[in-house]
Amino acid sequence: MATRSALEQSRSALHLRLLAAQRRLVAKQQSAVIVIGGSDRLAASSLANQLTEWFDSRTVRICAPTVQASPKHPFLWPYWQDMPAKGRLTIVVGDWLTRTAIQAGHDELSGDALRMRLKSLRTFEELLAADGTSVVKIWIDSSEKLLRKRLREAEDTDAEGWVVDADDLLLAKKRGHTLARELRSQGSGKNLPWKVISGGGETKHRDLLAGLAITAQLNQAARRRPATKAKKPSGRPRGLLESASPHPTLDKKGYSQQMVKLQTRLGRLSRLAAAKGLSTMVVLEGPDAAGKGGAIRRLCGLLDAAHYQVFPTPAPTPEEKARHYLWRFWNKVPAPGHLAVFDRSWFGRVMVERVEGFAKDAEWARAYAEINDFEARLAETGMVVLKLWINLSKEEQLRRFHAREQSPHKRHKMTKEDYRNRKKWDANLRAAEDMIARTDTPHAPWVVVSGDDKRYARVATLKAVCRALADRLD
Repeated sequence: MATRSALEQSRSALHLRLLAAQRRLVAKQQSAVIVIGGSDRLAASSLANQLTEWFDSRTVRICAPTVQASPKHPFLWPYWQDMPAKGRLTIVVGDWLTRTAIQAGHDELSGDALRMRLKSLRTFEELLAADGTSVVKIWIDSSEKLLRKRLREAEDTDAEGWVVDADDLLLAKKRGHTLARELRSQGSGKNLPWKVISGGGETKHRDLLAGLAITAQLNQAARRRPATKAKKPSGRPRGLLESASPHPTLDKKGYSQQMVKLQTRLGRLSRLAAAKGLSTMVVLEGPDAAGKGGAIRRLCGLLDAAHYQVFPTPAPTPEEKARHYLWRFWNKVPAPGHLAVFDRSWFGRVMVERVEGFAKDAEWARAYAEINDFEARLAETGMVVLKLWINLSKEEQLRRFHAREQSPHKRHKMTKEDYRNRKKWDANLRAAEDMIARTDTPHAPWVVVSGDDKRYARVATLKAVCRALADRLD
């Protein structure tokens, strides 16, 4: 019986090496993203198919958004949906860099918008790597002549059956081909270069070279330790929240009159926003018993139930813990025309996780920049992003705790955790001041609301949301 060719023996050995690398990922509960880019989209798809055969399919999934995917969602939204949990691997075809090159080639992206996109891609890759995800990037580089030849062959339905579209034709032309190469270095995160593989030659040999590069990068990434040091906030603006200490009050009659007007106005504004496809994200943060729930109920009092959703943010589930902390919030980005209200939010990373030690110093220290980037990606689609901190004095919090304990309708809200958290009042205050100072941006501003008087706080909350929507609609 004839022995197998050297190529087949090498591919068989590679198969075993890839399975071993995958088993290490699972055993160490690490995640990996394999990105396949380049102007040869046929070769990228072929390689992805081959990788799914080589890997154990139980812990692998494919992410393959198109340029037209989710046009009204943030650009990175489809990729966040498929980011792998610990012990899993995602293969990305239709990668973020090639999609960007296609948009730029069609003159849909240029100038400052293109520079901002490339910066967001670098930040995204670095964010994944900093969180311990192995980012492996393979760029299949085929010559223009070879690309045009392959596209002609692919159009023959008796051959590969590939439907050649305008994006393929663009990448096969000199301008698109050159543009993709130029953007390749500009859109790469620090220490996360593309491994370039020639697209020429026989398919099995090309896949072998790509597979060997993937194995080497997976093994190298598995040995790399995430950064354990990060610059902590310094120079905190002292008294930021104490400066909001005046506690205005509102009588019952004035409250009722304003509430009717504001709820009616917000209902009208929300319907105009829905008609125009304007999405809104409202975040409410504050100490325990600050009145966030009551403010949210008044906020949604006259809204169309089809146009909004309230998301309470409890402790993360095991599925959420297995991914980057922002993953569960990317999954809740509202559809065009919808309003999402968050009762606590992604700021838990720099609040409770910081104070309680659930996040390492390096993790929460870098989270300010990650959060600012997340909110910038939302805002660049035109979305309204508004954050409200309902401020509460320590004395008023204690009074409300006692009142809750006496009320049969509110007693269930009180736990031992509330009093335990109260003992960390100063640490929580410092964290809140750092958070507001470092994440207050023009595109996602903070509004500090005095909360000692619940009526005043509810009216102020509705006013802030109405103002933000009206400004954007105007």
